[in-house]
Amino acid sequence: METFLPAILSDLLGRSISFLVQRCRKQSSARDDLEKLRLALLRAHVTIEEAEARLITNQAMLRQLDVLREAMYSGYYMLDTLTYRVHAEETCSSSPIVPSRFNPAKRLRLITVDDGAEELRRVVDNLGSMIDDMREFVVFLNGYPRISCQPYSVHLLLDKLMFGRQKEVQLVISFLRQPEVCGNGVSVLHIVGVARVGKSTLVNHVCHNERVRDHFSSIVFLSRDDLEDMGDHHDLMVSHGSRASRGSSLVVVDLSEDQEPVDEGAWRRLRSSTICRSRGSKIIVTSRSMEAVRSIGQAHTIELKFLREDAYWYFFKALAFGSADPEDHPKLASIAMDISAEQKGSFIGASIASSLMRSNLDAHFWSRILKNMREYTQKHRGLFGKHPHDLLRKNHHVYLWRLAESSKIFMCYASYTACPSQKDIPRLTFQDVLSGSATPHGRFEVLACRSQIPPCHSYVMCCSLETPPRVVDKKKRDRQLAT
Repeated sequence: METFLPAILSDLLGRSISFLVQRCRKQSSARDDLEKLRLALLRAHVTIEEAEARLITNQAMLRQLDVLREAMYSGYYMLDTLTYRVHAEETCSSSPIVPSRFNPAKRLRLITVDDGAEELRRVVDNLGSMIDDMREFVVFLNGYPRISCQPYSVHLLLDKLMFGRQKEVQLVISFLRQPEVCGNGVSVLHIVGVARVGKSTLVNHVCHNERVRDHFSSIVFLSRDDLEDMGDHHDLMVSHGSRASRGSSLVVVDLSEDQEPVDEGAWRRLRSSTICRSRGSKIIVTSRSMEAVRSIGQAHTIELKFLREDAYWYFFKALAFGSADPEDHPKLASIAMDISAEQKGSFIGASIASSLMRSNLDAHFWSRILKNMREYTQKHRGLFGKHPHDLLRKNHHVYLWRLAESSKIFMCYASYTACPSQKDIPRLTFQDVLSGSATPHGRFEVLACRSQIPPCHSYVMCCSLETPPRVVDKKKRDRQLAT
């Protein structure tokens, strides 16, 4: 026994040292890959920013740019997750907030031992090969004119453009500028998507594009009532051009607030009307479902969906930090990743939450926002079986959260979109009520957010602060009735 024991201990010591050496090599390799990813993302970011500042008309180049943009979002998402993972764990250990099962930092921590390093290396190699393939793209890029001047801060830019919709914008513009095929009549484009996904914003953004405005002599907006009562068109909203013009027209039919299908006769009257009679005229229809336009006949379709998690995080991070650098606040960035995950792709939710976060770059303040959001989500999943943002999109009443402690219930029971020309837009903001800086009474309206993208609609919520009903014990109530 005395002979075998030193040999066993020597073998165990050798294996332990070998294991430690291999682990140090893997950690060193992972750090190198992380630095390579950072540099690759910087190169990709420069290429994309330069491309977005130029008027590119080549469809193949636009598709190549879109692929690189999606790869950049995924790369930044992985980089931020790995970079802020340690701070997320420290926050969870020192904070009463229960870490989410779906925390991306937690998911990557679990796979680091097995195939996390391989996944990181795959992302680095994929992004590197894409950048190498963009050499011809960069050369061709110099041949296109500049169209914009970028602001000094990213969040100022993202607040004024259709983020994540570059591909859809180009698809719509290509459809509108496509020459008419003889004998096919008026071409129709159907843009479909759930409520608050950005259908109307996308169409209005395209209609303000110079290439579209130069292509059509008039752009006409129709509601369901206009469509079903096609008269002399004297009251129709013409956003561009002259009613007396004989050139082609673009007709935009907004059915976003309706679920019922439109009568076939209404579509027939629209196609044969004077505004669609000119050669080259086009029709765009926006709705929440395919059923709304089932009687229109053949139509091109674009389905709008909410942003992917990695793209939404890129958008949300820029709005939440504003002109501040997230790398200077890694602990805040780890909390922001969890807050972003709670938003479920909502653009209005991102605007509300980010404005609160930008006002106070404090970890405790951001942790309180995250805690309230998680409780708010869990409450509605328990009561209604759905995420509160899904309920808000259907104008279902929801019980909202507040940072200020209060015995009153903060409830939203409806929402609507207001045009800039309306004079009764409330001055009280949603952020004022959430933060507790304002305490209205009874029923009231609040301004949730105001879009900076034309037509610059305001999103208003109808809310109330109510005292919860008094609950009387059953035995006490029986005694009161008996007396």
